[in-house]
Amino acid sequence: MTDPRIHARRVLVERQRGHRRLSVLLGVLLAAGLSAGAVTLLHSSMFSARTVVIAGAVHTTRGEILGVTGLDRAPPLIDVNTAAMVRRVEQLPWVATAWVHLDWPSTVAVAVVERIPVATAVLPTGGYALLDSTGRVLKDQVSRPLTLPLVAAPGVSGLPGSSLGASARPLLAAAAELPVSLLPRLQEIVASGADGVVLHLDGGLKAIVGDDEALAQKFVSLATVLRRVDLTGIGGIDLRVAAAPVLTPLVSPSNVHGKGDG
Repeated sequence: MTDPRIHARRVLVERQRGHRRLSVLLGVLLAAGLSAGAVTLLHSSMFSARTVVIAGAVHTTRGEILGVTGLDRAPPLIDVNTAAMVRRVEQLPWVATAWVHLDWPSTVAVAVVERIPVATAVLPTGGYALLDSTGRVLKDQVSRPLTLPLVAAPGVSGLPGSSLGASARPLLAAAAELPVSLLPRLQEIVASGADGVVLHLDGGLKAIVGDDEALAQKFVSLATVLRRVDLTGIGGIDLRVAAAPVLTPLVSPSNVHGKGDG
């Protein structure tokens, strides 16, 4: 026969084990309840993107930024993927870089740095495209912006956000460096297979720039020649050696014909 004291001890041990298992189970259930409650709370309007602060946007509208980020729907901040938002904002035509920051409990801050137009190009369908130095099409418009150089860039679709190929980069580099003082005399910046970048100036004058090296010095030389030299009978200015521009005479059709007869 089992000693009553031993039996009582066994009962007490089993009861203690049962209490411990119950405590663990209650703890798990309580944690789960709190977690579910926290998730529910974080998805409530209290922690949603009720305030959106946008900085740096001049040409990009608030509606465009809200639309591509989904912030127009005031999502819960816990669901906001800032890296994905940055990528979508940077796909907007005017945006060069973007930054998104969450300020709990209900604010999202979006900052952008916009691109700078350096040139314009004629569209195949009419009108003009504004281009930045990378060849990104920022905007299309009916009239030509006279404050920007005109470039003969191939393959301009006019679709804002699209980009030109690498072949347009030298033209855009020249447009970006062109001094404002030369703009009234410029007709168009073109690419020539033999001469590289060429400026078509008023009066039929051509300035051969060549590659896009030492552009600032080349344009200083060009401005100096245009200001100080009598260009009567001159058809071109070769700037490929920036410090030593070369003037070439204007060749008329009659002169070419005469040379051929001789």
